[in-house]
Amino acid sequence: MNFLPQYILLNPDYLVLLLLAGILLLYTEFNVPGTVLPGALGALCTMLALFGLSRLPVSPAAVALLVVGLAVMLLELKAPTHGLLAFTGTALLIWGLLHLILGPTPIHPAVAIAAGLTFAAITCWLAWIALLARRNKSLLGPQAMLGKLAIARTPLNPSGQVEIRGELWQATLTGAPSALPGTTLIVDSVTGLHLQVHRAE
Repeated sequence: MNFLPQYILLNPDYLVLLLLAGILLLYTEFNVPGTVLPGALGALCTMLALFGLSRLPVSPAAVALLVVGLAVMLLELKAPTHGLLAFTGTALLIWGLLHLILGPTPIHPAVAIAAGLTFAAITCWLAWIALLARRNKSLLGPQAMLGKLAIARTPLNPSGQVEIRGELWQATLTGAPSALPGTTLIVDSVTGLHLQVHRAE
């Protein structure tokens, strides 16, 4: 039974899969801190893969390609470019994997392509989630009230209180001299805790 770990640690195909799994698990830990298990497993997989690769003839140029490819793909998560960085990183990753081992048993092309495409797909998926999260942030702040309907709760001559989303806000009426309680208004701008509104048609 001792031959199995030795075989895995000397097989470049297994080492590549182990390394990419470790990187993805570590990213999961950084993205959702406190879960512990992904971080521990990711560190273990990464260290085992690096230990195995250190015992094989590795091309320094291919390692540089892998590092740059991973960095470019991770940049897609921080600054989405509609897949441009992910595509470039994928190409660099696959090319680096194909030329990583200098010995007689290089990484199988199918493994390199599958690993690169899988990592790219997961990176694009995470980038899409990050983009949706950025867009949803605007729905939670004061700017989300622009163009929304408000109801006057006190007379506006031209200032008073309005209700919007169940909250009372100080508001100043524009475009009309006054508004009675119950008047429907539209929010034009938000300055601190003060709204500029006008009467709805």
